[in-house]
Amino acid sequence: MNTKAIRFSVILATTAFLIAAVPNVHAGLAVKFYGTAQKGDLSPHIEEAIEQSEVDVENFDCYQLPLLDLASGRPLGIGVDCLKPFDNSGDAFGDGLQIEAKTFFFLPKGMIVNHGCTSVRPFFAGVGDAGATHITGSIPGSEFGVEPLPILECKETGGVILTTRGFRNTSGDVRLSGAVDLSNAGEGEITFSCIFVLDLDPFGLAN
Repeated sequence: MNTKAIRFSVILATTAFLIAAVPNVHAGLAVKFYGTAQKGDLSPHIEEAIEQSEVDVENFDCYQLPLLDLASGRPLGIGVDCLKPFDNSGDAFGDGLQIEAKTFFFLPKGMIVNHGCTSVRPFFAGVGDAGATHITGSIPGSEFGVEPLPILECKETGGVILTTRGFRNTSGDVRLSGAVDLSNAGEGEITFSCIFVLDLDPFGLAN
């Protein structure tokens, strides 16, 4: 075997080792939550499903929009983002929002509910905003191997909290990267352009 072939074999073996060594390799699902929604304007069957889930969304403002496949743009299901701002007095940067969120993903295979906290901050006007007013994001603590800060509203959050049917008994985390237009939030209207990456444990997925 020549030197080039040996080197290539070493590279392949090293790559395979590194992939095998990566922790928490899960099955990913990327969806886009996109469009303009009115607070509380939920389809009757969606509202009923949320009530039957027994997930507490009292005092949350809920917004319903289609879930789109990130790659093709085709509809995958329905999403409902239930949001509750909490105390922002400790925001050293000003003008930011701290949001407790319970997000429902209604998909053909079943329902997934995530509970997390989200940071929302204004864009610099004209710098990557595309007309949105705020950038928003939430990264699971497991991604960096750290525990969340002991903020009361976020203390009990912990990624996926409920799954049904084909997703039953599945654990996982959800990452959010997106932008929102809060220009009409005072009238109960928000425009969302948000990408959710659902990182699910494939060994918990039902057949």
